[in-house]
Amino acid sequence: MIERYRFMGDIILQKVFLMVLLVGFLGCAGSKPYTSGPIKTFDPDTADIPEPEGKVQYQYWDRIHNTFFYQLEKPLNLNRTFRSFGQLLGIADPEPAHNVNQLGEVPESSWYTKRHYYHHMSPEELARGPNTVKPDTGGIWTIFRGKLKGANSGFFIEDENGHRFLIKFDGYKYPELTTAADVISSKFFYAAGYYVPEAAITHFRPEQVKIGKNVTVEVKGKKVPMNRDHLQQIIENRATNEEGKIRAYASKFVDGKPVGPWGFEGTRSDDPNDLVHHEDRRELRGMRIISAWLNDTDRRDANTMAVYTEEGYIKHYVQDFGNTLGANGMLIHEPIYGQAYLVDPRYIGLSMITFGANVRPWETVEPEVSYPSVGYFPAEPLKPAKWVPVHPIPAFENMTPADAFWGAKKVMSFRDEDIRAVVEAGRITNPEAETYLVEMLIKRRDKIGRYWFSRMNPVDRFKAEHQNGQLTLRFDDLGVDGELFTERESSYHYNIEAVNQDYRSTGTAEKPEITADLSALSRRTGDAEPTVLKIHLVTRRSDHETAEKFVEVYVAMERRGLRIVGIEREQ
Repeated sequence: MIERYRFMGDIILQKVFLMVLLVGFLGCAGSKPYTSGPIKTFDPDTADIPEPEGKVQYQYWDRIHNTFFYQLEKPLNLNRTFRSFGQLLGIADPEPAHNVNQLGEVPESSWYTKRHYYHHMSPEELARGPNTVKPDTGGIWTIFRGKLKGANSGFFIEDENGHRFLIKFDGYKYPELTTAADVISSKFFYAAGYYVPEAAITHFRPEQVKIGKNVTVEVKGKKVPMNRDHLQQIIENRATNEEGKIRAYASKFVDGKPVGPWGFEGTRSDDPNDLVHHEDRRELRGMRIISAWLNDTDRRDANTMAVYTEEGYIKHYVQDFGNTLGANGMLIHEPIYGQAYLVDPRYIGLSMITFGANVRPWETVEPEVSYPSVGYFPAEPLKPAKWVPVHPIPAFENMTPADAFWGAKKVMSFRDEDIRAVVEAGRITNPEAETYLVEMLIKRRDKIGRYWFSRMNPVDRFKAEHQNGQLTLRFDDLGVDGELFTERESSYHYNIEAVNQDYRSTGTAEKPEITADLSALSRRTGDAEPTVLKIHLVTRRSDHETAEKFVEVYVAMERRGLRIVGIEREQ
């Protein structure tokens, strides 16, 4: 009997070993790093589909599922488990995102579109964000739905122009905090390429609000007709401006029909366009970096919205930013937020092993709030690689260095003046509080850029030209552009070889521009496969202990000129 168990144990070990070898092979083997066809810039996920049934949004189920059931399911995912084991042994790469093109970029889709990083937006455009209209404060607002419960009460209105808005307020203890955070963060997410509802700060007088017909509110578990007393209960003791008008957050209803939230894992079964598992989408994995910057701790399924558009497809929105920056809904963030899950098995296990002797940093910190309109939003505790939301998110946990670099590019694209312009849209009345918030955003931005740009070579936006037998490859050094490194301490070492011909060149450039003489290289045209040049580029920084990661750029010599057909980055 003992020999039988030993035999079975040997078989299991052999299978584990073979699985690890397979994971290593899959991690190392890859498709051709460039394409002979066009670069995919648009994901055709906007085809007409039948209108799906709306999904019920359970506010707390995603918290329970991701905190407990998802964490228990992870070890049972053998592909993930063995790949993680292979990474520890150095024989496997992390699972790459499934929706990137040969340049490592995300094609535009119903999830994402290229904005500020790719097409520079002025500070005025950034401050405006997606907004097209604001509530008409010169006319009457008609409430068509109310919410009476708690400090987070509010109502839905239609103005005299027929536009519908959700109206929300700040908590009683922290005027301007939540409304400012909601508006500011929504504009940053919009500029980063996500779809968000229009949002703005508005001010109104109670007398301009009337209650529509058949509007009810819940009182002691029963629905009753809404009256002026209920309205007064919602708006009393709220923040006001110098004119005595009540400050509020107004979110415009999106065009189309909401059909429930979209999740950070799996696909939607009633959407034939939804073919990529959400946890494998780069724009959702990379969102973790943007959320880390803004301390977007309550990002989860319930704070998303799938909308069936008039064009007949589902569009994916990110919404509810009231738990960003220093705000935690109606209250302020606690020190643990962003540093650990509320139920974190890593720290629970460590605490059990040490019988509670292990004290985490956030347990000894009392949140200092110098400005109630900003809340608790320091830069020092931020650890760019370790930031987590309150509850686990599958897409965030699947993030690779390449996904993180993609997100860091978006964060670093906001210059100081851009950040100031967006913060001003939050209409914080205390100039010192506004300045403090800008400073913290700048410090957190630079921490994120410095960390990820030291682990991935931050050269990007490549452009290739061919003239008079000379190749010129220009690019941006995002580390220099973001003033994390200086131009003086940066140099670019490169090797060029033709993939399908005998040609090699090498050199060093002191600025982000590479030149090479291609006159000795025969140029193939017509039906023959065009010559492809592989440019192996390493950036070196003097006086910096940064890893010299490489980037390989593939350039095709075609009849119409040079074309970049592939980019590979060492992780």
